[in-house]
Amino acid sequence: MGSLVGGLLSQKNDVTLVGREQHLKAVREAGLRITGVTEVVVHPHTKEELDGSEDPELIIVTTKSYNTEEAMRALDAFYDKSVFLTLQNGLGNEEIISGFASKVIGGVTSHGVTLEGPGRIYHAGVGDTILGNYTGAEDRVSDIVKMFNESGIETQASDDIRKEIWKKVIVNAGINPITAIARCKNGVLLEDEKLEQDLEEVCREGVLVANAHGIEIDIEDAISMTKEVARLTAGNKSSMLQDIENGKRTEIDSICGAISKLGEERGIPTPVNSTLVAIVKELENRSE
Repeated sequence: MGSLVGGLLSQKNDVTLVGREQHLKAVREAGLRITGVTEVVVHPHTKEELDGSEDPELIIVTTKSYNTEEAMRALDAFYDKSVFLTLQNGLGNEEIISGFASKVIGGVTSHGVTLEGPGRIYHAGVGDTILGNYTGAEDRVSDIVKMFNESGIETQASDDIRKEIWKKVIVNAGINPITAIARCKNGVLLEDEKLEQDLEEVCREGVLVANAHGIEIDIEDAISMTKEVARLTAGNKSSMLQDIENGKRTEIDSICGAISKLGEERGIPTPVNSTLVAIVKELENRSE
């Protein structure tokens, strides 16, 4: 996701990608190749880490949720002078980032992206991108939304980004773990009756937990939204499926795990989400 957003923004802005050496080396040598619904080669700057000499107006955090705190500790030179935008999965990233930085924008996006290899990503599906002030950045949201739109990333501003984050978590919960367990692309969830029923039940549980925490979301709207994302990204492998296939840790704790934990706080049972956590954890253990 970081390569997609950074790559598209680099067509009209000065962008530096920060990431793994092998990927960045390929980008430096031949550019970042984006294929799929977007076909372009772009040439953003690259660095394996920031050294504090830079002066970025905006830092976009796209790490895995379990790496958010570590990433923020490495960015201490920018806590007060840069705006931080998170485009991550799961609950809790904004809270972690705002514990370090003074200006934080929350964000969600439903674009489907797969890393095909060093310097190459596949843009499998277009989705909504929504940004909103989380703390201290009220005056920057509109400019950043404009910048995204001018770079071809269709983006809207929200006055209630916490609700949007919850909606995205429910979508992720309804798609990612089920595709990881079934080893299927997103679109299969709409073709298999049992998998579609599982998706619906995960969404129902997530909405009940969100509502119990003061986030008003309609159950049928959440189910429809999740199915629409699955349809729009039908050919995409979810990030969780990619993690399982590559023997990596998943973000299940900040998605279904967070829903289950917050449900327990309010006495809301979440048997399907809890079961998905247990199964995905077992898949992680098997791939170690």
